[in-house]
Amino acid sequence: MIILKKMMGIVLFFGILALAVFYVFSLMADPFDARNAEEITMTPAEKNGRPLRIEKKQYINGILDTFNKGKRMKENNAYDLDSPAYHGSIKMSDTDHVPFTVWLKKDGAIILKNEEKTYYHLNEREKAKFIENVQKGT
Repeated sequence: MIILKKMMGIVLFFGILALAVFYVFSLMADPFDARNAEEITMTPAEKNGRPLRIEKKQYINGILDTFNKGKRMKENNAYDLDSPAYHGSIKMSDTDHVPFTVWLKKDGAIILKNEEKTYYHLNEREKAKFIENVQKGT
């Protein structure tokens, strides 16, 4: 009986340890996956803006790396945002698109990963890098 309790304790310990490792690993993953991204399409929120299509891998990687540097913010801090600057999507395959929204602010930018309803804040330097990659990529 004591041996059975010890075995159950060991199995339970390693199970909890495996779950903790998986949880920490999932937190460390980048929110915007650049490996499979084929194209980024962005449409300015203003009515007369023309859609932007970015197909060069180096600019796609640059934009998504910049997005991944953003600091996750609480949702209640994002409610005071004006109208967005861009609505976009990242094409992973013909059937898989990741939608996002971009707000450009004076002191940085805010990115919303629409499917998760998660906001990320970019500082001024990251915002400038994002704009530079968009301009070069189009």
